[in-house]
Amino acid sequence: MLVTIITCAGLVATLLIGARAQHASRAAGSPLAPATIAWGVIFALFQLFIVVWSGIGLVENEPASAIVFNIVTCACAYASFHRPTLQERIRALAGPQGTFPHPVVATVIALVLAGIFATLGLEVPSNHNLLWMYPLCLLLEISLVTALLAGTFFLLQRRAGLAGIFAFALFLVGIAEYFVITFKSMPITPGDLTAISTAAAVAGTGYTYTLSAYCLVGMALMGISLVCLQTAALICPEAARHGRRALVTNLVVALVCLGGLTAHVTLIDYYHTLTIQVYTWRPLESYYRQGFLPAFISGAQTIKPPRPDDYSTEDAEALIADYVDRYDAGAGTSDERTAAAAQFDEEQPTVIAIMNETFSDLSIYQQMHANYEGPEYFKSISDCVSRGRLYVSAYGGGTANTEFEFLTGNSMANLGSGVYPYTIYNLMDTENLAAQFKSLGYDTTAMHPNHATNWNRENVYEDFGFDQFLAIEDFQDAETLRGMVTDRATYDKILDLLDENENPQFIFDVTMQNHSGYNTGLVPADKQLNLSIDGMYDGEVNEYVSLIQESDRALEYFIDQLSQLDRKVVVVFFGDHQPFFPSTYNDLWFTDDDPAAHQMRLWQTDYIIWANYDVAGNDQVSEVDDLSTNYLAAELMNLIGAPMSDYQKAQIVLREAMPAINSSGYEDAAGTWFLTGSVSDDEDTSPVEQARADYAVMQYYEMFYDGKEIYTKRYQSAANETDPNLTPGTTKIK
Repeated sequence: MLVTIITCAGLVATLLIGARAQHASRAAGSPLAPATIAWGVIFALFQLFIVVWSGIGLVENEPASAIVFNIVTCACAYASFHRPTLQERIRALAGPQGTFPHPVVATVIALVLAGIFATLGLEVPSNHNLLWMYPLCLLLEISLVTALLAGTFFLLQRRAGLAGIFAFALFLVGIAEYFVITFKSMPITPGDLTAISTAAAVAGTGYTYTLSAYCLVGMALMGISLVCLQTAALICPEAARHGRRALVTNLVVALVCLGGLTAHVTLIDYYHTLTIQVYTWRPLESYYRQGFLPAFISGAQTIKPPRPDDYSTEDAEALIADYVDRYDAGAGTSDERTAAAAQFDEEQPTVIAIMNETFSDLSIYQQMHANYEGPEYFKSISDCVSRGRLYVSAYGGGTANTEFEFLTGNSMANLGSGVYPYTIYNLMDTENLAAQFKSLGYDTTAMHPNHATNWNRENVYEDFGFDQFLAIEDFQDAETLRGMVTDRATYDKILDLLDENENPQFIFDVTMQNHSGYNTGLVPADKQLNLSIDGMYDGEVNEYVSLIQESDRALEYFIDQLSQLDRKVVVVFFGDHQPFFPSTYNDLWFTDDDPAAHQMRLWQTDYIIWANYDVAGNDQVSEVDDLSTNYLAAELMNLIGAPMSDYQKAQIVLREAMPAINSSGYEDAAGTWFLTGSVSDDEDTSPVEQARADYAVMQYYEMFYDGKEIYTKRYQSAANETDPNLTPGTTKIK
C-alpha cells in the first residue's frame, strides 16, 4: 500500500512538472514540441503502471525502492519536459568554448552512460549483486549494449527514439528473466525462444507476477538510460543530422557499431575463446557471474550439436556394431532375457508409459524437516519389475527434454546447454519408442491434457509415428484440480482405450495436474497437506506436496484397475523433473556434500516398471536399479523381452561403464558422479570417459547421421487433422 501511495505522489509531481513546463513555454511564446511532451509522458506512464500494479498487490511493499524509483523518475521527467533549456545548457558546455573540446566527445560520453544504465536495467531485476560478476564480463556486456544503442542512435541520424526502444526492451528482458528465475530457478536460455508459444500457453496458470524492489530500481536505471540518450540527441548541432555528408557519416558510424556487434557475436567463440560457459548443473551462477547477454550468447552459439572429433558415419556404424556384438554375447543371451523374449513372442503386452508432471520425492531433503515421507503408495509398491532413482536433464521445467530422452534414448548431455530438441531439430528419422512399437504391430497413442502445440508435440508425435494424439480437446469434461486435468482423468482415458481395443497398445501419457506454479490456493481443504518446515508454513511447498499426494492416490487407483484386467499390461511411471524450489533447501541443509552429489540431488526423480503379470526371468521384487532417462526405454524393452534396436542394445552395454548420464553429469561403475566439464580421475583413459565418448558418437549418428539435416523443417504448423472414424474430438496424426 505504501508503494502505491508513494508512486501516486510521484505521478502527481510528474504531471505538475509537465504542466508547469508547458505553461512556462507558452508564456514564452514557444509551446513544448510533441516529441518533448512524449518523452516526459513516458515517465508518467512508468509511474502509472506501478500505481496500478501495486494497487492490485503485485509490487513488493518496500518503500525505500519506491522512493528511489519516484525520485529518479520525476527527475527524468523534469529533464524531458525541459528539453529546450537542457539543450541550450548542454550545447554551451559541449561547444568549442565549453568544458568538452568537441560535441562528439560529449555525445560519446552520453552514449556510454546510456549503455551502462541500460545494462544495469537489464541485470539488476534478477542479478542483485553485480559485485559478484566478473569485471571483464560486465565490461563486455556494457560494450555490447552500448554498441547496440549507439548503432541505432546513428542509424536514425542521431535521434534517440529507436535506441530508447531497445533500452526499454532490454529492461523487459531483465523483468522476464526475473520471473523465469522466480518460477523455475533457471535463467532464460536460447532454446526458450523456440518454445515461446508453450511458455505463453502456461504462463497465465498458477503464477503471480509480483515485481520486487529490484525491479523498481531496474526501471529507474533504465529511465536514466533514456535521459542519457535524449542528452546525446540534444548535444549534436542540426548540421549533424542534415545534408549528404551528415547522412553518410551517421550511416557509416551506425554500420561500424551494428556490423561490429554482429560480427563479434557470430564470429567469436564465446565458449572456447572467451571462456564464457554456461554450466548446466548451475546455470544461474553462470548467468549471475558472466552477465545475461554474454551467457545467453554463449548458449546460443552451442545450440548446434557438437560434432564428435574425427567423426565419420562409417566409424559410428562400426562402433554400434561392436556394442551390439558385446550385448549379443552377454546380456542378450542370459537366461533371464531368453525367457522374457520367449514370453513376449507368445503374447505382446500393452505398454503404458506415464511421464508424471513434476513428480518427485522431496523426502530426500531430510524429510523437509517436517517428517514428510513422500508419496507413500508409490514407495510401497513391492512387486515392480524394476525401480529406482531416475536422473533427468531438467530442473524446475523443461518437461519436453525428459520426454525426448525417454522416447529416443538420446541424452541432453550430448546436445549442449539451453537446447530443446522438439523445437529445434529435425527428428523425423530419429529412432523412438512409438515407431518401434508400431513396427511390432502395436496401436500407438500419445496423450497430454493441454494444447497440442505445446513443445511442438503435434509435429513431433507425427514424425515419431503415433497413430493418434489426445490433447486438451479430448478432456473437455474431465475432472480438474486447480484448473488442470487430473492424473486420474488421464488414467480413466487409458482404461477406456484398453476397453475399446484388444490389440496390444503403446500409450504415452504426459500428465498436467502437478504443473507449477504452486501458489494458486486452489487445492481443496480435504486434499491439502500442511507441512511445518522448521516451524514455518510455506504455501508453495504445501500445495506441491498436496498435488503429489493426489498423484499417489491416482496411481494406486490405476494400478488396482490394471491388476484386475485379463490382459497383460506393463506400466513405466516416472517424474519428468523436480519443482523449482528444492535448491533452497539443498543449499541450506546439505553444506558438506561432494559438489557432484550435491547437484545430482536436484536432477533426479523416481521411476517404476510394473507389470500385472509374471514377467518371465524377473522376480518382480522391486529391485532397485538407478539409471538416467535416456536408458529407461532400453531397460524396459530388455526386461520385458521385447525386440530391441541396435542402439538400445548398445545402451545396455554402455551402462556397464556409465550407469547414468544427464545434462549435469555422469556416473561411473563405482557410483561416483562427475559434473559435466570435469573428467574422472583417469581422464580420457577411464572406462566411463570412453563410454561417454562412444555414446556421443553413436547419438550423433542416430540423430544427425552426416550432419546435413539438423534443424527442424516444420514448427508449430497445422499438422493435425480430424478423422471422422475416431472418437469425436480425437486428433489423428497424419
